[in-house]
Amino acid sequence: MKKTETGQVFPEETTPKATIISRLEEMIRPLVESQGGDLVELQYGHPKRGRGILRLFVDRPGGITIEELARINRIVGGLLEVHDVIPGSYNLEVSSPGLTRALKTPRDYERYVGRLVRVTTRTPWEGRQVHSGILQGLKDDQVCLKEGESVLRIPLDEIARARLDIDEKKLSKEG
Repeated sequence: MKKTETGQVFPEETTPKATIISRLEEMIRPLVESQGGDLVELQYGHPKRGRGILRLFVDRPGGITIEELARINRIVGGLLEVHDVIPGSYNLEVSSPGLTRALKTPRDYERYVGRLVRVTTRTPWEGRQVHSGILQGLKDDQVCLKEGESVLRIPLDEIARARLDIDEKKLSKEG
């Protein structure tokens, strides 16, 4: 922030990316929640040349429809035009996180209990870095994963990536 001699404060012309992301999230999360959605992830990037891009991944219990995503896109687009948080031109994309969405927050590990997940650890854990099993939840900052007959407990800070997985055996029986 720049101050004039009179003490008036003006925002600087170049705002750090982290500040922009924080302001966007503060504005957008309550708006998405008011529409019955959950802002799963917000990504923002602005190349040195060309248009920036703001990606919102939105979901809700039971899944989200294309019509709901389009409505959220229109509402968020209007909000961003009024508040002018993003410098320069940008594209806004609003989509679902998909069937194999990433698990990022402790809340995600509770929300998807009973689902098949694939977890990659930072270093080998119990002899392997990639584990696949049924998510049992989160206990004492450890992800509980049922692999076969045993339950594996992996500390959250040891997880590099985690995402929902698709049970292909189950799909082939249904299809």
